[in-house]
Order: sequence, then C-alpha cells, then structure tokens
Amino acid sequence: MNESRSRLQDATGVDSVIEAVGLSRAPKLTTSPVCKSGMSFVELDCDRENVGLTTSVCEDALLIALQLKPCPNFDLFAGGKLILPEQFDAGGVVAIYDLRMDLCTDLRDPFHAVNLYLPCRALKLIADDAAVPYIDELAHRPGRAFHDPVARDLLLSMRPALAAPQGEVCSLFVDHVAMALATYVAHRYGSMDRPRHLSRGGLAAWQQRRAKELLNASLSGSVALGDLASACNLSVRHFTRAFRQSTGMPPHRWLLQRRIERAQGLLRSSKWPLSDIALDCGFANQSHFGREFLRTVGVSPGAWRRAARS
Repeated sequence: MNESRSRLQDATGVDSVIEAVGLSRAPKLTTSPVCKSGMSFVELDCDRENVGLTTSVCEDALLIALQLKPCPNFDLFAGGKLILPEQFDAGGVVAIYDLRMDLCTDLRDPFHAVNLYLPCRALKLIADDAAVPYIDELAHRPGRAFHDPVARDLLLSMRPALAAPQGEVCSLFVDHVAMALATYVAHRYGSMDRPRHLSRGGLAAWQQRRAKELLNASLSGSVALGDLASACNLSVRHFTRAFRQSTGMPPHRWLLQRRIERAQGLLRSSKWPLSDIALDCGFANQSHFGREFLRTVGVSPGAWRRAARS
C-alpha cells in the first residue's frame, strides 16, 4: 500500500476529499465545535493537467462545489459506472456530489473550485432547528453542473477567509455562511419544509443584551454561534435570523463593528501603538487591524487618529 493511500484511509471528513485529489495543502475552514455539524469549506486549486484517477471518497456527506473556471475534460465514476460530465465548460457553475455514491474522477484538465463539505448529519441538525422532518438527499443529476447565483455567491464569500492568515478569520463568520448555505440547499434541493411556528420577531430585550454581553466579552471572535444561540434559548437558525432583525446585521458583522468602535476610542484617547490596539480589540495583528479598519471606516487607523486629534 502506498503512502498516499494509507493517508487517505486515515483521513475523515473534508480531509478525505483533500487527500483524494492530492492537494494536501489546500486551505480549509471548519465550523466551530459548538455548531456540531462538521461542515467545512475548502478551496481546491490545481494547475496541473492529467492528474489522473482520484481515490474514491466514501463519506456520509455531500459536496457543494463551485467551479471557478471551465473544467469539461474529466470523467466521473459512481460505483465504477462512467458518468459523462455536463455543463462544466463554463466557470461559475455549481455541482452537487453525493459522496455516499463511491465517487472518483479521472481528471485531465486543471481545476479550481470552492466547496462546502456538508455531512448528512448537518442536514438533520438544520431540520431539528426548524422543527421539520429530516432530509438526507438533495435533488441533483450526478455529473451535471448548473447555475445557482445564491450558492455561487455564498461560496465566493468564503474565498477571502480561506486565503486569510490563520487567526484572522472570525469563527462566527464561518458558522454563519455554512449554516446559510446548508439551509439554502436543504430548502432549494431537498424540499425541506419551512417551519410552521417560527416567530417573526427579533430578539427579546434580555436575549439581545445577553448576546451582546458575550460578544463584547470575546472581541477575538472565539465565542461560537452555537454558544450565543444557547444563551438565548434559541436554535442557531432562529437566533441568527432574530439577531439580524434586531440589530440590522449578522453577529459577525456586529462584532467587527464593535471592534472598530473600541479601536476608535483607544486611538482618540490613548497613546498606545497600533500593534497594542490591534491585539486589545481582538485583531490577529496590526496588519489585520489596518485592513479591516480601512475597509470599514475608509481611512487607515493612523490617519484617523491624526484627524481625531487635530
């Protein structure tokens, strides 16, 4: 048995997909443990031709894949049966792969895709949150790509996070996008019923206060979406919707805004160097702080400080 096959036997979850295509350094982001879903994002980028036959991935999971560039020249095998790919001759197309089907591919074109690894247990958790019957199948034709702007844009939103240095990615953001995409495909392709008795209001005053207390106490973003929902006695899905309705933004965006506001206060009132302000406000480092501040405020922290003191 060769080394790569041995590694694949030991790999589980999204790692089994990464090892199957031979891209061990592929960037990945996994939802927080409190989310209890095992969902992961991974970007698979291979500029080599004739990669050859991948090892079969047998997992109780699905893969939602966004092809970033045309990749028409490959064969797909399900249980040894050849399936000719359809509509992969364009970029920006989405495909669903059921990893329970003993899938492998014979890759001849270079490929580049952003993917959500979606365990079937995550679909059950989403159904539990919505108090609707379970689903474990998504309607799709194996080997056929299609256009889906919603799934495309959600997967594209993860590319900056996948490329970001370790420590700069907010776990709340990863949980939020994974839950949004999984819930969307469950409704769109799994015909999951809508919850019948879901309140349409926002958070109660005590729930909003408790959620903000937890977020303020952990500006680094280490608090998980599941922890916030549990503290408010809500499901993750209900909490996320209610928080957005109450505050006008999702939790990860509210947290970033709070970080920026605290940083502005320190820039105005203290003589701390930017590196210390960055760490105090939950940013990974000064570079991360500078990028987020510029994106949110429109000027660099140093320029803002000078203007605030003039």
